[in-house]
Amino acid sequence: MSRTQAQKNRQRSLREGKLDPAIHRLHWHGVNPVTKTTPTLKQLLTKQNHKHKSRNLNHSHGDDSFFHAS
Repeated sequence: MSRTQAQKNRQRSLREGKLDPAIHRLHWHGVNPVTKTTPTLKQLLTKQNHKHKSRNLNHSHGDDSFFHAS
């Protein structure tokens, strides 16, 4: 079989003394990126209840929110 262009580039960089990219693969310092948990019912409800509330934190909704020119 022939080699891919990526394999050829990796081998050339190794011959030239550069760092092997395979050393850095699969090393997450104890974190498994594949593990995924489903959210609990409480987390889902909290997310739905607070969905758009962070947008309006800086705005005041009193009488001063409108400018009336007379």
